[in-house]
Amino acid sequence: MIEALILFATLGIFAGLIAGMFGVGGGIITVPVLVACFMQFGFEEAILIHMAVGTSLGCIVFTGMSSAYAHNNKNAINYNFFKPIASGIIIGAFVGALFAVQLNGNFLKVIIGIFALLVAFQMGTNKEIKLKPRKKTNKEPYFVGSGIGFLSSILGIGGGIFSVPYLKASGLPMTSSVGTSAACGVPIAIFGALGYFAAGLNNSLLPSFTLGYIYLPALIGISFTSIIAARYGAEIAHRVSEKILKRMMACMMFIISFYMVFS
Repeated sequence: MIEALILFATLGIFAGLIAGMFGVGGGIITVPVLVACFMQFGFEEAILIHMAVGTSLGCIVFTGMSSAYAHNNKNAINYNFFKPIASGIIIGAFVGALFAVQLNGNFLKVIIGIFALLVAFQMGTNKEIKLKPRKKTNKEPYFVGSGIGFLSSILGIGGGIFSVPYLKASGLPMTSSVGTSAACGVPIAIFGALGYFAAGLNNSLLPSFTLGYIYLPALIGISFTSIIAARYGAEIAHRVSEKILKRMMACMMFIISFYMVFS
């Protein structure tokens, strides 16, 4: 148990640095790293991917709260947008987790690998997801939030890659879009993790020290150190050119994609 905590604390430092340097949620890094670790631990292949995603969402609960708190202190969260979107997220994230555990583990791993490949192309070509400026209707944020929560829960991420473009297209400035997106990551993580917890309660294949599909040594080790390391990653980002950072990120995402699809 102690050795596992030390291992995951080390991995948390790596994930936190990467997240801080490249401005991405820790989930896109944490999930493939957890997959590699769980494979080495000899966990059952049928539940390995689901454990990685569920544990990643559990970690994002803590890192997301830290990020949202920092953005809130800078008045960067627009609660008029956050509240209806978060209401949809609650349902979407929980249902997404219940849906994901029904998928074959290898199929889910390929989905995550393809997503990493798309992120690599986005970073490598320096293209952002752009939506046409639009006016939101009264019901729309609830449906959009449900979709964001559903997809993010399947992928084990905080959802910023989906929510930031939507918020920008809805008229929010970039700072408020990022801050509000960070706040949206908290209910995604909480209710996504709850879904993986509930879905795995009676699974006899799960190893010791788990709460549903959430592996506690990884949750504790990664959460504690990644929060601290992310601050230093952000400092590094300010000392390296954006162009170099994006190329590094694209290369890393290509490697992650290859690993998730072919491992």
